[in-house]
Amino acid sequence: MRKWVSVFLLAACGVRAAQAQVDARHCPADAKWVMHLDVKALSAAPMGRFIRKSLDAEAMRRLSALKAMSGIDLTNDVDSVVVCGKGDAKAGGVLYASGRFDIAKLTAIAGGGKEFRNKAFGERSLLSWSDRGKRTALCFIDPTLAVMSQDEKQVEEAVALIDGKKPGMGAGQGFAKVLAHDTGRFFSFQANNLAALAGTNPQFQMFKQAEALLFELGQMEGANGVDCSLALKAPSTEMAQQLNQAALGLQALVMLQAAQNPDAAALAQGVKVALQDTVVTVNLQLPEETLKKMLQIQVAQREAAQAARQAKREAAPAPGAGKQPERPAF
Repeated sequence: MRKWVSVFLLAACGVRAAQAQVDARHCPADAKWVMHLDVKALSAAPMGRFIRKSLDAEAMRRLSALKAMSGIDLTNDVDSVVVCGKGDAKAGGVLYASGRFDIAKLTAIAGGGKEFRNKAFGERSLLSWSDRGKRTALCFIDPTLAVMSQDEKQVEEAVALIDGKKPGMGAGQGFAKVLAHDTGRFFSFQANNLAALAGTNPQFQMFKQAEALLFELGQMEGANGVDCSLALKAPSTEMAQQLNQAALGLQALVMLQAAQNPDAAALAQGVKVALQDTVVTVNLQLPEETLKKMLQIQVAQREAAQAARQAKREAAPAPGAGKQPERPAF
């Protein structure tokens, strides 16, 4: 799913129009999880400026190539991306993108896809193409809103929800908080029925005991940086206490490893764990200086890996090297 999400982030184009916003009514009533990336809020925040300044030469090259090819400016033309799903992460979901779209131009670009189809869908068109054995479906609602999924039926359902032909969630129910636009928050993810969502993924096993999860990223107050917040709702106070103790134990374990990993220990020391009724909250603030250091470490690791791959290629014998020449047959 990560690939088609990133592909659609490249699909906004500079035709000014009224901003469309996805709300709870547009999501299926039986959705189990929702992700919301508020690109407009991020771009307007100091954190957005920090990210733009931190882009390396390769990222800038790709952005320039994209703009030259399609006229797409990611920093100005995408306002919001919402993804929601009914099953576990592997089942995928449906993506809603708000922005400004040149429908004719983007349809022509999609037409270059393998096994491309352009099917009449009421007054709209349902586009689809194949990529690595899977089909992707796309429908432009209007020049400000589009829907995309690897399940064509989910696209059809989303269009029916947007048109009001099928009831979605109530305005104040379920994922209304996640879908709201908050100037201080630019990313949020909420999941219910975590046991089904986690499946056998070992990274989610700790969360299977909770009823619901809410993860949010926003702008720090008073300084540039990111405010990270995780809330876990347990089915009972006893289970909430167990989750609270597990979070505190994990924090203590990382802090005890300060000699081996001082950076991780320093981050763990800044974590705040709290328990209220059946909700456990974990909060961490990452100032700009910490983010710069983390970014430098990642860049250094990537460059080291590239250098190692290059050295391995150079050390490898050339094809046919060391092979004894064949003796003439006489």
